[in-house]
Formats: sequence, C-alpha cells, structure tokens
Amino acid sequence: MQNWDDLRYFLMVARTGSFSAAADSLSVNGSTVGRRIDHLERNLGCKLFDRQRHGMTLTPDGRRLLDHVQQMEKSAAELHQMAKGADEALNGWVKISVTDGLGSFWLTPNLAGFQKAYPKISLDVMSEGHMVDLSNREADIAIRLKEPTQPDLKVKRVGVVKFHVFAAPSYIDQFGQPKNWGDLAGHKIVDYLGYKESKVLSLWQETVKNHDQVVFQSNSAMGFVSALRSGMGLGMLPRFYSHTVTDLMILDLPCDLFEMPIYLVTHEQTSQAARIQAVKEYILNLFDRDRRAWFS
Repeated sequence: MQNWDDLRYFLMVARTGSFSAAADSLSVNGSTVGRRIDHLERNLGCKLFDRQRHGMTLTPDGRRLLDHVQQMEKSAAELHQMAKGADEALNGWVKISVTDGLGSFWLTPNLAGFQKAYPKISLDVMSEGHMVDLSNREADIAIRLKEPTQPDLKVKRVGVVKFHVFAAPSYIDQFGQPKNWGDLAGHKIVDYLGYKESKVLSLWQETVKNHDQVVFQSNSAMGFVSALRSGMGLGMLPRFYSHTVTDLMILDLPCDLFEMPIYLVTHEQTSQAARIQAVKEYILNLFDRDRRAWFS
C-alpha cells in the first residue's frame, strides 16, 4: 500500500456511514473521500463498502480491515501519548553544541549545579565550530557567536564575548609587558586557529600574519591555553577564560573593538520538551549571572 493516509478516510467512512459525513469530519469534499476509497480498494484488490440507499455498509473484507485499522489507531495514540510523556519528563539526554572555548572554559565548569538539580537529565556537550542542524536533531541547544537565520529557530542574544591579550606571569617576568600594539613586534606570539574565520579579530589576525615570532598555534582551545600557561608567548583570549584560567593575566592593551555577540539557539518544534527547557533556562541564568563580569 503506497498511501497510508487512505486508511484515515476509510476509518471515517466506516464510522459515519457516508462519504458526505466523512467529508464534513475531515474538512474535505465528498469527491475526495470517494476517490480515496476507490484508490484503497484498487490497492487492496477487494471491495470495502456496499453502496446502499441509506449510506455505506462494510463488506466482510471491510469489517476485517476495520479491525486492523482500529488497532493501528490505538497503537498510534499510545505512541503519541508515550512521546508526549517523554517530552514532559525531566529525564533523558540533551545535546548542546557550543564553541570550543565557551564549552571548555565556561559552560562545562558551571554544569555541576545543573546535574545536582536534575540528576536524571544527562548532558552531551559537543564543542564544535560549525553550525549544527537543529531541525535534524544534531543538537537540542546551540550556543553560537554568529546569528543563525533559519526561520524555524528560536534565537536569543545572551551577551557578548570580549577579547583581551593574555600572558603567563612567567612570560612577563622574562620578557616584560607590551605597552601598546606596536610593542608586540618584540614579543613571542601563540595563536588559536579557530580565530581565522572571525572578521572581528581581523587586527589580531593581521598582527599574527605579519609577525616573525609566532612560536605556536593550535586548533584546540585547551592546547592553546596550555601554551599560554607554559609561558611560550602572548595570545588573544575571551575575557571569560578568567573564570577558570586564573593563572594568566590580562595585559593592558586597547581591545575595545574585539567583541562578538553570543546567541542561544533552539528549534521551535523541540524547545518546549521539559528536559530541553530545563537546560535552556539553566544556561540563560548562567549568562544572566555572569553578564556583568564576562559578557556585557
């Protein structure tokens, strides 16, 4: 059978006893109902209704089919109720897609409180730079530094990321602290490759491109921070890294232009599931808590 929707028309005719009454219930015209029943009978190779003056009566084949279709309807209702119950339950997995730095150095260190409050909800935090497809359930929640434009997404701006030049005290003790951007020429640089796609950090990218002492680079935020901590050189980091990386110091260099908006993104069809809503509200509260310190 190619079109399972024909069974819905069959069920309504069996219950109402006529094409016209079934058409009224389904908000279609009578000819559509007749066409669907004809199509179903051709596919099954049997007659389902006898056309009587007072209406439609089921044939023996029609009564047998009705038993099966009613069971299918019951199973579908049970599945729907089960899915509804899953959406309302505070348990199961929630997938969060977040940029590497935000995930490793701000979000994850703040999630222990959520796990204590919701012990039956498990979190799958994926540190990714690309835009995941929320409509295909690649993630339930995304935290992004670029505003998505798909119409079926719910997008909320939750703050801004501000960048500064950081260094380890051991590096400053050995090489001194630059007083302006021109002084960077005499210093060693470490770089995070994840910045290369950002127009906001174009000045930093240009500095790195023309610098003759770029001593280390990595596409891993963790590896990049480890290089800074070891005293290899100076590097650009978001200000919120100070939340967990307390052994690095922010240098007094003008960085007013280096900031990006942060967006919390969910899909309109899945965002109301209780477990997803609980995670979303928790993350929103984290941004509210830390906005003045890191994200304003």
